[in-house]
Amino acid sequence: MTTLITSLDSFNHEISNSFCPMSCSAVSPLKKDQFNASLSSKRLNRFSLAHVSSNPLVAKRSKLDIARVTDAYYLIKFQLTGNCSTKHYGREARLAPGDFVICSSSEPYQLEFQTSYQQAVFAMPQLALQEMFQTPDDYLGLRMANEEPTNGMLAQFVYSLSQRIDKLNPEALQSMEANLVDLLITSLKNQKNSHKKIIESSPEQHLQRIKRMINMHIKDFRLSVNFIAQTENISKRYLHMLFKSQNISVSKYIQQLRLEGCYKDLTNTEFNHISVSNVALAWGFGDLSHFNRCFKGQYSHTPRQIRLQSV
Repeated sequence: MTTLITSLDSFNHEISNSFCPMSCSAVSPLKKDQFNASLSSKRLNRFSLAHVSSNPLVAKRSKLDIARVTDAYYLIKFQLTGNCSTKHYGREARLAPGDFVICSSSEPYQLEFQTSYQQAVFAMPQLALQEMFQTPDDYLGLRMANEEPTNGMLAQFVYSLSQRIDKLNPEALQSMEANLVDLLITSLKNQKNSHKKIIESSPEQHLQRIKRMINMHIKDFRLSVNFIAQTENISKRYLHMLFKSQNISVSKYIQQLRLEGCYKDLTNTEFNHISVSNVALAWGFGDLSHFNRCFKGQYSHTPRQIRLQSV
């Protein structure tokens, strides 16, 4: 059954209940009774397919929203009409009709619709998809283009199913779900080779951007895992995942840069008038005993010994 919605507040409530908690806002100010939307959701067998349409809006799922619900789902969003700009997992994509994107309910994301639109959303628990396909997270936030034959076939199937879903009996819906999942897995497997460069380069580009941001804020005592995640609007889990390839933790990377900065200052005679404590504070170290331990562990000498050697 389709629910017709005439207020943004009601839409927020219905969307949060149907998918997962999130907040929606209008792209431009709305007059009273100007908002129009519709939402329908149908259980196929184990998983569900929803159809949603509305006026232009921005939908955001924040870390605060994520904290409210522990169940983790993959939401495969098929663009039926209109366009959608997405930001998810450090990636940005623009969807046209026939394209789709995979989002994780356990990661922040943003959807922006500048015009009225229609989307179909297929929801399945993350563990269920991971049992069928090992690395779905590689494709989070990527535009799955309609031009790719298997993507186009999947999108056409979902469009046809969403138009006829209320006319199908439970046995037919069960078969349709199996076909949909098979097409999805086939599509993901086909993308594995054709999108390999995109999948590999996108996180690397994001990592380099984060490293530049860390360098810019390296003397800021607030710089931390939480600070970076909030600034970049990503989860701490995704941030740690990006640094995993570097064989160093985020905190250790920050500490190493700060120690290198302190070492340069302590071995520069132009900074001899600045105390060791003030050098440490200037590079973001708030705990001086911790700084001394870390410095000696890195350079096998205390900060004072390094300064005396340079003199």
